[in-house]
Amino acid sequence: MKVVDSKQKKSPKKFFLTSKRCTPCREGTGWLSDIMERMVEGNAEIEEIDMLNEISKQIEGHTICALGDAAAWPIQGLVRHFKPEMIQRIKDYKMNKQ
Repeated sequence: MKVVDSKQKKSPKKFFLTSKRCTPCREGTGWLSDIMERMVEGNAEIEEIDMLNEISKQIEGHTICALGDAAAWPIQGLVRHFKPEMIQRIKDYKMNKQ
């Protein structure tokens, strides 16, 4: 699934560096990055797709600067428009792993 790959390339770990001044951004962007890394491989759980979306909603609008929104919105768009592809990627990974 090229869409997940492209989102992770556009949101590398360094993008998620924060000022560490507010908890939603400091904690949430780390979680987003870790889950997205697993999504790129397909080595994630299907439940983590909804978790990604929930984390992004908890970040959005609750931070001091715009970084939180900038990190949350691409994730929300990915889940909203490509959730079936994300699920298929995870299933394919699990099938190939066996």
